Amino acid sequence: MTKSLQLLNDRISAKRYVEDFKLNDDQKTQLLESIRLAPSSFGLEPFRAILIENKEIRKEIQPAWWNQVGVTQSSALLIWVGYKEEYLTKTHFIEQTERNIPNGFENIREMMIGGATNVLSTLEMSRDEWVARQAYISLGTVLNTAQELDLDVCPSEGFSAKEVGDVLAKHNLLDLENEKVLLGMFIGKVDTNQEFYHSFTKTRRPAQKAYSIVE
Repeated sequence: MTKSLQLLNDRISAKRYVEDFKLNDDQKTQLLESIRLAPSSFGLEPFRAILIENKEIRKEIQPAWWNQVGVTQSSALLIWVGYKEEYLTKTHFIEQTERNIPNGFENIREMMIGGATNVLSTLEMSRDEWVARQAYISLGTVLNTAQELDLDVCPSEGFSAKEVGDVLAKHNLLDLENEKVLLGMFIGKVDTNQEFYHSFTKTRRPAQKAYSIVE
């Protein structure tokens, strides 16, 4: 079994956290770098991440996050923020392709942006869905990084994106005109002394129901 597969096999979402556990600088950097270095469609990276340790801000966010205890009990709340259509097309795509593709290859820059647009019609999806998909790819990478760092995490979609966005905007952490909240994750150390620290024992469908091989 590969190391990556072993990490996936061992991980399980934490529901209760040790409240006084603090992430160190190296842990925070490695988690965030695993998001930054994750693949994205056409290399366009249409999102960014916010790691919130500030307890007061998390307390403000908690009601909008359906009062889940992980928001405040964990060491940090990680939030993915996606860029909206106008900012993407008029600013971010241009900056990103200029960063990725050297001068003299402007035609390739245009092809990259055009390709990202054509994907929407080919796969029949909205721009918002495309942006969210890119964020979810990086969620997969950070899960393994957290497991390797011996941290416990729980991805979370149970929140009001608008209300969470309003709190972030209040603290100048999000630009409501150009950005929207996509998903989140609680990070810390699981507290096995609390009840319901994990939902149940980890289970998965049998292999024959989960995938097939066509030779």
